[in-house]
Amino acid sequence: MFTSSDCTIGINFFWISLFAVSLHLLTTHNISFSKIRIKSLNDSNLNYLICADGILEKNVEFRGKYVVLKNYIIAKRQFKCLESVTLSVPGDYRFLDNIVPLVERWRGPISVALYAPGYDFYSTLQSIAYLRHCFKTSSLVKEYVTFHIFFDSDHMPQMHDEPLLNIYQDEFDCVQKPPWETIKDEEMYKQRTQLFYPINVARNVAKLNAQTHFVFPSDIELYPTRHFISKFFNFTQRHPEYFRRESRNVFVFPLFEIEEGHDIPANKTELQEMLKNNTAFWFHHKVCRKCHAVPESDLWIEEKETVGLKIFTSAKRQHNQKIWEPFFLCTQKEPLWDERLNWEGQGNKMCQAYYLCMLDYNFLVFDNAFLIHKPGIKKKKVQNIKYKDELKKNNQILRDISTELSKIYGNNSNCLIHNVYHIKE
Repeated sequence: MFTSSDCTIGINFFWISLFAVSLHLLTTHNISFSKIRIKSLNDSNLNYLICADGILEKNVEFRGKYVVLKNYIIAKRQFKCLESVTLSVPGDYRFLDNIVPLVERWRGPISVALYAPGYDFYSTLQSIAYLRHCFKTSSLVKEYVTFHIFFDSDHMPQMHDEPLLNIYQDEFDCVQKPPWETIKDEEMYKQRTQLFYPINVARNVAKLNAQTHFVFPSDIELYPTRHFISKFFNFTQRHPEYFRRESRNVFVFPLFEIEEGHDIPANKTELQEMLKNNTAFWFHHKVCRKCHAVPESDLWIEEKETVGLKIFTSAKRQHNQKIWEPFFLCTQKEPLWDERLNWEGQGNKMCQAYYLCMLDYNFLVFDNAFLIHKPGIKKKKVQNIKYKDELKKNNQILRDISTELSKIYGNNSNCLIHNVYHIKE
């Protein structure tokens, strides 16, 4: 059955407002409201974006078989819900070195959900403490980054002297190296117990616990362009037509990869130079270019950088874009990711884009905002025979999702849910 922890959405404005209020009532105290007035283009009435402000608090949530320690380590700086945009990312402690370039470039709230079963929990705490104390940019980590930690209920961390909620010590001997440099993958609890990474649980936890109305769900190894937040709010004021109550719009960041050893481009002009000299490419251009290149991709590259943001093109996830998996800015009303899908079985991101297609969403592509994957080019598809059973399982779940949504919304031959990673027997 399709449950509330799977891809879900509400499209009625009253329901959205009620959901936002309920969410914050459950997770925060000292509730107040923020609103931004947007002039309607059709009449003289004013539409309002309304959302609930709240103070982040440490709390516990149970999502199926997972225990979630929400807001386990909270950023110093708090934001009203229309004051910024939250970057939400999933991961585990092995990828926490990416938080440093992320926070330095984003300079806004970041919500990080980390999978940490068994003794990986303690390696995760040490890694967070290292981030908060041992980098030149550690003050930015403390200011902007909130960490949520979760694990399987039957793989809980071993108890020590203190309860798990209170065991974190915000200190680290910076002479020591962080756990992600000293612990091998095969030594992790997750690896030794052969657990699979519930990436969609992590994505949902990170997104749902964002403090702001606007959320950018991304991945921990994807680095955004600088100064985006202020440009985006200028954009909302210049283009209220995209933010009406009944709108079904999300805002796409084109995604690129660059050769190892090169610096992340600071702006589109620098990116264009790298594309010309073949040190930058559309993401996964050797693996599945259609999965990530935006419509009219050659024109996007040719169009010169301008001041601020505008929409380069609007597209549907249909026809030539049927297997498109863009990363986009959205709000809490957009669908979540199906938590039946794991990372090892791949195809885990397909359900959300497919759901948006079924709801006839517009994918609005930014002209001057983009993402760069951590340097390094993937040369071929990953087809690990070790995960053959998980690949089959995820493929079946994707088919189930298609059947479920077709029963709810009707058949739509223009929408495709498809795992592009095939199994070689």
